[in-house]
Amino acid sequence: MTQPPDQPLNLVLVGPPGSGKSTIAEALVHAYTLVSISTGQRLRAEIQARSAIGREVVPYLDRGNLAPDSLMDRLMRGTLERLEPSQGFLLDGYPRTLRQARGLVGMLADFKRELHAVLALGVNDEEVVRRLSGRRICEGAGEPFPVHIDDLSSVMRCQERGGRLVERDDDRPEVVRQRLAVYHEQTQPLLEFYSAAGLLRRIDAQGTPAEVARRALAALGQLRPA
Repeated sequence: MTQPPDQPLNLVLVGPPGSGKSTIAEALVHAYTLVSISTGQRLRAEIQARSAIGREVVPYLDRGNLAPDSLMDRLMRGTLERLEPSQGFLLDGYPRTLRQARGLVGMLADFKRELHAVLALGVNDEEVVRRLSGRRICEGAGEPFPVHIDDLSSVMRCQERGGRLVERDDDRPEVVRQRLAVYHEQTQPLLEFYSAAGLLRRIDAQGTPAEVARRALAALGQLRPA
């Protein structure tokens, strides 16, 4: 059933690290004129502003832990509170747990909103390891920029400028596999919850960003044409 055009479209985007969420989010936000809500960006803004939430979350992040559900709920409630009734949203990074998903139901009801779809990007673990373990940052050649070792033109551009390729600690293969294990453990109950609610749309995230974006938009076409 097509979503009435006078009602804002509210979406959640889920995907493992390396699935291209940021690129797909950009395509969805542009196509449907949504407010992009990335919890990672929101948390960094809170930390920079030295807000109560920012000060509270720093010790968790310093230890490499996720922020607790109660803190994330407060962050999300404050974010949704600032939206205009006519604005739809795309959530990226929340909910991460079944507890957060259940809390979001009540939160949206408080704001007289509903969730219309959850897009789950799917990509096999070996492809994620290939994508992330091949990432490097070109440093020493002006503003640092990302490079993938399979992209020879970018690698050569870095080297020709006198830069060096630096690997981030969390892009090492063993770390990527651990991040994936945590993601699957946390996300499977979430996907089952949204599948039972009839909201889940699984998107094949193999292929180019443009191909994946087309699949995501097609999956939403029944709700509302872009």
